[in-house]
Amino acid sequence: MTIGLLSSVAAVFYGGTVSILALTATFARRRTLRREARSTLAVLVPGRAVESLGADGTTAGHGG
Repeated sequence: MTIGLLSSVAAVFYGGTVSILALTATFARRRTLRREARSTLAVLVPGRAVESLGADGTTAGHGG
């Protein structure tokens, strides 16, 4: 197996995983499933800030 083929397979697998997680984070019916998908995306896609919602529905971590 050549390194190019192996890299291509890894890229397709990574892209598919990120796509499924993005769809789950957007369209899942349960709030906990959406939250878990977003936290997993934050690990897989570096450089993206994730805003967490507090109990009252406001975003946390943004100071005035």
